[in-house]
Amino acid sequence: MKRIFVINPVAGPKNPSSMLRPRIQAAAAQCADEVEILETTRPGHARELAEQFAKAAEPVWLYACGGDGTFNEMVQAAVGHPNLSVGLVPCGSGNDFVRNFAPKEQFLDIAAQLAGSPHAIDTICTEYGYSAAICAAGLDAQVAYGIPKFKRLPFCGGSMAYTLSIAEAVFSTFRHRLRVTLDDRMLEGDYMMSAICNGRVYGGGYFAGPHALLDDGLLDVVLLKPVPRWKIAGLLARYKAGGHLTAEDAVKPEFAPYMTFCRVRTVTMEILDGRPLIVTLDGECAPRTSLHAQVCEKNLSVLLPAGLDAKTLPFVRR
Repeated sequence: MKRIFVINPVAGPKNPSSMLRPRIQAAAAQCADEVEILETTRPGHARELAEQFAKAAEPVWLYACGGDGTFNEMVQAAVGHPNLSVGLVPCGSGNDFVRNFAPKEQFLDIAAQLAGSPHAIDTICTEYGYSAAICAAGLDAQVAYGIPKFKRLPFCGGSMAYTLSIAEAVFSTFRHRLRVTLDDRMLEGDYMMSAICNGRVYGGGYFAGPHALLDDGLLDVVLLKPVPRWKIAGLLARYKAGGHLTAEDAVKPEFAPYMTFCRVRTVTMEILDGRPLIVTLDGECAPRTSLHAQVCEKNLSVLLPAGLDAKTLPFVRR
């Protein structure tokens, strides 16, 4: 079996190669399998490399050494190829996918990564690609869309850039007239944001789907109607911590006038006001004129490092 570490040299605030290469080489010396290190040279290169290995007859374990964007590229190629398993060594700004499982330090342990195991998870399938964790639309996606320009500012990391982009989005036109179909239920109205969750967390640590499970065949959907600007900061703080839902998945009273929560298999959003909607798939953002998302069961194999507490993993208990 092959183990391939693909390093994105422009992920995060500095090139992670100098930190990762000696760690990988030291751990590889204790590994019986073939271990190789590659680097991406351009956007989309991680996906191209993953597509090459997806055609291999033997099992291949690919480790995305970068951020959620690098991982997302590999996911697009790995879906539906059971011989290819994809892991993440978090070197980006947000590193949201690993937050579903444990602190990123456990994923930076290369020996634990090599001793890890594959797990089949669901994905969110859309007309624009696949998402392993969360597909968001509206204000939160608009925030993600604006982050890159703030990250170019000195001393402005992932969380600070996210906060500044929130501030900018809040003072823009942050609502859309939508028709939303949730399985066989239809809603129509003005909405400021939505999160379609396979995983629990996105956007630099916002727990939109605090109880979402990665392999339950369902999507946790949060829809938020426009909130008075003077209330947004307080509600966002609680939303970030996953405080919008009770342990029984009821919407908490302070969110109830604005929020809808449900679990479904399909979501369709039609834009009724003619303005493009910003949609993000695990941080990859673009303006869209419609969105159809559905859960695809256990069509992606992800690698998790050894040593994670099984009781805390976001999987159905069996």
